[in-house]
Amino acid sequence: MKRIIKNIFLSCLAAVSVMSCVKDLDIEQKSKITSSNMWKSESDATGAMYGMFHQFRAAFNTAIIYWGDFRAGTFTDGLGAGTASKMFKNNLDGTETKGTNWGSLYTTINNANLIMKHVPDIEFKSADTKNMVIAQAYFVRAYCYYTIARVWGDAPLLTSGFESDKADLRPSRTDVNKIYDQVAADIEKALELMPEGAGDPTIGTRAAIYMLKADFYLWKYQVRNGSEDDLTTASDAVDEVLEGSNELLPSYASVFDINNKNNKEIIFTLHFEKGEYEGGYSSNWLIPTSRWYSADEHIEKDVKLMISDDQRYNFSESMLELLHSDYRDTRLPVNYGSWTDDVEGVTYTWINKFSGLWQDNVRYFIADEPIYRYAEALLFKAEIENEKGNTPGALTYLNEVAKRAYGVDDVYTTTDYNEFKSVLCDEYVKEFAAEGKTWWVYNRLGYIFTKVETLRGRQNETNILLWPIAAACMEENPNIRQTVGYY
Repeated sequence: MKRIIKNIFLSCLAAVSVMSCVKDLDIEQKSKITSSNMWKSESDATGAMYGMFHQFRAAFNTAIIYWGDFRAGTFTDGLGAGTASKMFKNNLDGTETKGTNWGSLYTTINNANLIMKHVPDIEFKSADTKNMVIAQAYFVRAYCYYTIARVWGDAPLLTSGFESDKADLRPSRTDVNKIYDQVAADIEKALELMPEGAGDPTIGTRAAIYMLKADFYLWKYQVRNGSEDDLTTASDAVDEVLEGSNELLPSYASVFDINNKNNKEIIFTLHFEKGEYEGGYSSNWLIPTSRWYSADEHIEKDVKLMISDDQRYNFSESMLELLHSDYRDTRLPVNYGSWTDDVEGVTYTWINKFSGLWQDNVRYFIADEPIYRYAEALLFKAEIENEKGNTPGALTYLNEVAKRAYGVDDVYTTTDYNEFKSVLCDEYVKEFAAEGKTWWVYNRLGYIFTKVETLRGRQNETNILLWPIAAACMEENPNIRQTVGYY
């Protein structure tokens, strides 16, 4: 989207967020803005849409790494005081505040519900624009509920928009099967409405919806005892992406180049911009000046890592072993940095991905965080073909990603189902290092209790793969009960 358009509609964001503020599923009205003075024009509707994506970004910009990586054994404490030990050790309980509060997700859902409620009655100059706005709401709601279902299982299912503190909104948890049904329905509705020409990866597109569809049905097939029809549906969806306009960039580094945002590999991303919205989870990965033994000119010249926050997280030993497993892998310096101060004899290490913009001796954390990339479409297809019994065909898709990484053809040649799945898993983790994917990949491929050391032998613990709910959520809504198996 154009910067000027975003800036215009950010003023509408306050209105949308206020009137749809869901605090732990308890509506809280904070102004006199109502449907009578908000939902009047096309600009109101598009403003609401951009506001919804602003809220979507706020819901996922940090939590996505908690849910997708911090329990998977790929992260550990950095130089500073760690704040994620319960996640790293898989010892979660109701006192954990990171990743356990679903309030921001439900605020996003309520924003989507309000768009579905009001936009159909607004007159637009173009039917395609109107359909696009409504389609975005279905896409966002589907993605949020898909996340909620995988993180918490049973959860409230809200499909109506609320904008008054007089609403009686204290729902209980709904059976997770109904949530999955809603996700499937919302995906189809989003595809029905989304125009062919929509192409901004910072909001929903047809390719983004198809990626969600492939992700959803592959998860359903692998994790929820789905049918062959689910696998076929996932395959058909990813084919739509592979036949579209996105592509694999020749260089892995160029995908994450701060000057190459919204490139052809990016299908859907969380957008950050200097002066508009900065942050994300990577600000806790680098090394502040206070942690260096010597802070003279070589830091500016060689590493440029001076920041104000502390390095709270770094890659674990097992993750580093995997990243270093093949000397040809060009992804390593993009994902991981190290530098030795020969004067002091100290080696510094850090996660290099999403380090943002270094400008005028200041670091701006404005690297976008991809949710879906074309590389994942290729690996989805490889996984699907292997599940179909077509491992030779699966190799074609896996080797396309591997060739970019290692610079040679036919990196992998195995035609054995289990051997292929093992190398596919490793490639997923290396390709998407620090992108919030590992936990879901381990779950989907059946390695969660073997790859994650802190989960070995814990298969019989109730809901061990789900998350507890923050105490604040239950305090706000007494009808919410803790996830069974937690306290």
